[in-house]
Amino acid sequence: MTYVRPHYRRDGTYVKGHNRRTRPRTAQPHTAPGRATPRPRPVPAGPTTYVRSYYRTDGIRVRAHHRSISPRTVALVTGTGGGILLLFLFLLALTSGPGSSSKAPAGTTPSHSASAPAAHHP
Repeated sequence: MTYVRPHYRRDGTYVKGHNRRTRPRTAQPHTAPGRATPRPRPVPAGPTTYVRSYYRTDGIRVRAHHRSISPRTVALVTGTGGGILLLFLFLLALTSGPGSSSKAPAGTTPSHSASAPAAHHP
């Protein structure tokens, strides 16, 4: 072991005197300093969709990831829940039948309104 005298670094920080190892240890495997072990990523349950990486409006980058899909979204995409939507549109078309149109059919004259008083000629 070599003794290192106390000194100041170029950036101005003070280093206390210490003993420095002259040879690397061979008994322990060498690991890269400052690297943390990666955490295991959680596995989402159920169906997922892939989301590409993007930047938020505040400039933060969001890494690509898999997002879980709700059962309701899956039902709409696969068509199971789409029948209700089609039924609603069909009923909406039936209730807005031909009598609710404001335009009169071609070739007919509009009838007098019941709210307008008829002119009486004596």
